[in-house]
Amino acid sequence: MDSVRDRVTGTLRRIGRYDATVRAFIRITDEQALAEADRLDSRSGPRAPLHGVTVSLKDNIDVYGIPSTAGNGFLRDRMPRTDATVARLLLDSGAVVVGKNNMAEFAMGLTTQNRAFGSCRNRWDLARIPGGSSGGSAVAVAAGFSDVSLGTDTGGSVRIPAAVNGVTGLRPTIGRVSNRGVLPVGVSFDAVGPIARDVRTIARTMAALDYFDERDPTSLPGSRPDVLSGLGHELTGLRVGVPAVYFFEGVDPGVHEVVTSAIAMLSELGMAQVPVRIPGAADAQQQMLKILYPEAAAVHHERMTAQPDTIDPDVLRRLRLGLKVTVDERTSALTWREEFRRRVDEVFETVDVVITPTIPVDVPFIDGVDLAASTSDIARFTYVWSQYGGPTISVPCGFHPVSGMPVGLQLSAAPWREDLLFRVAARYEDATRWHEVRQPPDLNDMAAGERRSDGGTLRLSSKHG
Repeated sequence: MDSVRDRVTGTLRRIGRYDATVRAFIRITDEQALAEADRLDSRSGPRAPLHGVTVSLKDNIDVYGIPSTAGNGFLRDRMPRTDATVARLLLDSGAVVVGKNNMAEFAMGLTTQNRAFGSCRNRWDLARIPGGSSGGSAVAVAAGFSDVSLGTDTGGSVRIPAAVNGVTGLRPTIGRVSNRGVLPVGVSFDAVGPIARDVRTIARTMAALDYFDERDPTSLPGSRPDVLSGLGHELTGLRVGVPAVYFFEGVDPGVHEVVTSAIAMLSELGMAQVPVRIPGAADAQQQMLKILYPEAAAVHHERMTAQPDTIDPDVLRRLRLGLKVTVDERTSALTWREEFRRRVDEVFETVDVVITPTIPVDVPFIDGVDLAASTSDIARFTYVWSQYGGPTISVPCGFHPVSGMPVGLQLSAAPWREDLLFRVAARYEDATRWHEVRQPPDLNDMAAGERRSDGGTLRLSSKHG
């Protein structure tokens, strides 16, 4: 059996050879990773649950002794004094941190175009968005640079990058995973979530992260069913809710076709289809932004006032939107959220999970994305479940019949029922093996400067990298 050092050395070699093509990392932590690998190899006795698993972390998650930039060039030398709780939990479980991932500045943006550290690229097609704001985290997994990565998800920032890069990403129940040591976007909605190539790795990682952190005011002490308890169980007797309105309206025909096939597969696996309506889904995003934007503006208020030139102009514009939301508007949105959550709770009294596309469109080309409009368009299905607060996972379910790009399937459950999500997602994965059916282009070819796009071969230019 290979040593942990051998595995980590191979991973670091792969990153060093290919990351310049996709820019999944802001910083490689090679010295620390090799030292941790040697420490694990020297230990005797039972192995920790994540022994030797390579992990990368979005660069708004603190690790002691490693600069944490949150994707902002002005913070490139900010040195955390302690580990974020999630980083410490992973290290204590035997994982090895190999680097800090590229991200949208301050975790605000769905394309991970970063002027300070270089823009991240989609693992399947360099001309298309890698998703955001945890784009580097998803690309690192899709490129084989780490077994697991951690991202943060406020309105879809784990699920969307996972979907467009053909991997799996979880947004856990709000408050189930600690946010201590993570630079926030909006404290009411932020959730640290794992990304991996398969559901079981996600579940094992989530088991390590499942912890009530008394030092984190956003952490909740609620009932915590064992997240691994549903793995390996059949789906007979479970009910899948299929929304009759909104989530299949205005969806790209190719995405609709692939997701409809996935729903049919779940029926074949024993799940009963139940038509459902998610009351208020069409309004959830706009109501959430009335809470989220003021919270984001409060986090960065001092910098916005004293040093606005140190913030990307598009990010600054979005932060300033928070200053325009009135107290009455925010109060009304908070009241709306409570009623929305109550009504969705009622839906989950009739079904075990709800199924939707992760995003309603084929993976957009970078040049075709309007940054200002991208949130309302690309993320309109993910924001609904962020507003609700229960766990939601994106899993690969096939490939777009025209572009060949990955399509993501979004499964959502009631709060604290990650075990149900993993049961359904793992059984679906076992039946389809979509994450193994088709592999992305070889990184050697991409590194040579070519990429497949709309059926043609294009030379990688400075415009795209």
